[in-house]
Amino acid sequence: MSERSLKPDITTSQNLASAALSYTTSIDRKFKLEEIFLHFSSAVSETVTITLDSATGANYDIVLDKKVLVNTTDYVFRPQGELNLQRGDEIKIQCTNATATATVYATIKTQDILR
Repeated sequence: MSERSLKPDITTSQNLASAALSYTTSIDRKFKLEEIFLHFSSAVSETVTITLDSATGANYDIVLDKKVLVNTTDYVFRPQGELNLQRGDEIKIQCTNATATATVYATIKTQDILR
C-alpha cells in the first residue's frame, strides 16, 4: 500500500464572459486525484470536460468526465476508484462559455503518492 499525503488545493478561476475555461495542472509528481469542484457565481448551462493529459502523449489522453450542466451553480467530479497518476500526467479542466456570464471557480484536490 502506498503512503499518501494530502496536498494544498490547486485553484483557478475564469470569467466566462471573457473566455471559456481551459486549465491544465502542472503538478509534476506522482499523485492521486481526489476530486474537482467547480462553483459558478450564478447558474450556468455549459459543458464541462475533465481530461487526463497523459505524460505518454496525446494518443493516451482520455476524457474522465464530460457533463452538460443545465441551470447549475456547482459541479463535483470524483474518480470512480483510485486514479493514481505518474509524474508528467496532468489534469485538464475545460468549461464552455456559450451563454454564461458567470465566473467559474475551480478547486482540485490531490494527494502525493510517496512510494
